[in-house]
Amino acid sequence: MRILTTGQTAKALRTSVDTVRRLIRLGELKAEKLTAGSRHRIREDALREYAQRQRVTLSLDAIDSE
Repeated sequence: MRILTTGQTAKALRTSVDTVRRLIRLGELKAEKLTAGSRHRIREDALREYAQRQRVTLSLDAIDSE
């Protein structure tokens, strides 16, 4: 399973990085920090679960081309 950055997640959700960070902070989107000072990383399966719960269509092809 892929590990995504907040930027990649924002592209897949067609939203901003700030919105992704807010979803993480509110506990709506599961994310992990690799180290104490690092930024969040989102597992693709956690993103898919969020999208299914929210009935949101993902645009994973937007990040596949990176």
